[in-house]
Amino acid sequence: MNETREQRAKPVPVAAAVDQWKETEIVKTRMKYEKLSEKIVSWEDKKRKKAKRKLHRTERGVEKTKLKAIERFRDDNERIEMIVASARAHAYESRVKEELKVREKANLMRATGKNPSTCL
Repeated sequence: MNETREQRAKPVPVAAAVDQWKETEIVKTRMKYEKLSEKIVSWEDKKRKKAKRKLHRTERGVEKTKLKAIERFRDDNERIEMIVASARAHAYESRVKEELKVREKANLMRATGKNPSTCL
């Protein structure tokens, strides 16, 4: 046990050096993970913005599709109205012509006093 004071004193500076090394490594590790955390947050923000843009694009597409469908519906209704109006006019004209024929036949029957062959 011929240890000198210097030999006993060595562990103290080594302990301080180890503590200092430990602190610097912890700081490095924290900085590394802070950078990693920043990258993660940046990636998350980028992906969220992209998803939101896609959602808005889809919503606009849906709105455009909806507007197109409404416009198509209106066009179809206008076309239907035109066809119906034409059909009604044609039906009215046909009715008027048939009624006129009936009246003419009735007048003819009155004038001749004979029933037409189509009448029972």
